[in-house]
Amino acid sequence: MKILVADDSAVLRAAVSKLLEADGYDVVLAEDGVDAITKFYEESPDLVLLDVQMPKLNGYVVCRLLKEDPVAAGVPVLILTVRTSAEDRYWGVKSGANGYLTKDTLGDELLSSVRSALASRALRELSGGAQLVAPARGEADVLTRVCEMLDRKLFEATVVNEITAVAMKPIGVVEAVDQILASLGRLITFDAAAVALVEDQRMETVSKRKLTAEDTARFRDAVADQVGRVSGAAFTSPASAPKVLFDETVPERDLGWATIYSVPLRSKGQLVGVMVFGMHGPAAMTDAMIATTRTVTPAIVSVLESASDFQAKLTSEAMTTFQSLA
Repeated sequence: MKILVADDSAVLRAAVSKLLEADGYDVVLAEDGVDAITKFYEESPDLVLLDVQMPKLNGYVVCRLLKEDPVAAGVPVLILTVRTSAEDRYWGVKSGANGYLTKDTLGDELLSSVRSALASRALRELSGGAQLVAPARGEADVLTRVCEMLDRKLFEATVVNEITAVAMKPIGVVEAVDQILASLGRLITFDAAAVALVEDQRMETVSKRKLTAEDTARFRDAVADQVGRVSGAAFTSPASAPKVLFDETVPERDLGWATIYSVPLRSKGQLVGVMVFGMHGPAAMTDAMIATTRTVTPAIVSVLESASDFQAKLTSEAMTTFQSLA
């Protein structure tokens, strides 16, 4: 088994290397963040030990880069640092690290953590298959990857902020769903989309062009099928004509649905609803679009809860007013 140790201290690299080699591991050394990334792709280690304070890229950034690469994500990463604050531990977890160790744990505790992480990886690979081998990356490639990651994070934050802003408006569930799907319609290439609310047995649908009655019915059936698969119960919302976004002048076309993609909407472990996208072309949902839907899902759930609370408050106030007048 091979372990990559990344630390800017030659003394720490030597001490950790000696400890691991005595336990039977092969050790690869890196002295800064960029060197760690490059060595990772050159050597394909089974586990990574990362210092936080390193030149060029710190350990948190290195961890994020590895965990956001599908090729590298399955390799355990343990943070090994002198930092002991709760803030640092929190950021280590959020960076995707599989464990957070301080350098006063050198010895049996470190070896125990390494063995545990490697055992967990082995169990995952038994069910998920072997890791892919990635090509080596030089320093320029690493820095390009950092820029791509930062740009992606900025994009995701912008999209989440746009969705979350809907929750600040005094609107009901129907209007909230319309605004959510309209926002996603500028980012995701769908032909029709729906949010099905499980408890209310209600479906709100939008499309990017006017659909035929047959196409609308087939999409409604596809949504009901997806909700049934997720919830395990029948969904009986009546069919209704989708609201048309953007291209109202496009003639009706009965094309059928080659691709259906659904996203469960959960709050506190409970299924609130299911968001469903329909595309006339096969394999139309790209990895980037799937990543976007996953990123905004928690914000969408918050918006739906806020709109539902506002709607319930209006209903309660209306009932109180009615009773006072009766």
